[in-house]
Amino acid sequence: MKTLILVSTMLFTGAAMATPLMTLESLNPKSVSVQQDKMKIEAESLPEAVKTSIAEDNLVKSLPIDEAFQITQLDGTFHFEVVFDGGTDEKVTKKYDQEGNEIKG
Repeated sequence: MKTLILVSTMLFTGAAMATPLMTLESLNPKSVSVQQDKMKIEAESLPEAVKTSIAEDNLVKSLPIDEAFQITQLDGTFHFEVVFDGGTDEKVTKKYDQEGNEIKG
């Protein structure tokens, strides 16, 4: 009888330890995207303020614009993302607000 109780206890304990624990980490997203709409535009369609900022930036003023996007946020505001072709596999991407100020970060 003692052996039966001991074996039952060991089986129960082993099964309890073998049960995988569910983590909630996968249920919580690490970041939340606040982008609503990303629309490709022609480089000529960029606002004059953005074009002026690009012309004054020594890093990108001599690089051709590969792509330009207007990104509308959920609150209705928008900014511009400009991708410059640096002549290598690596491209330079910069973001500007509507007034032409570079958005860092």
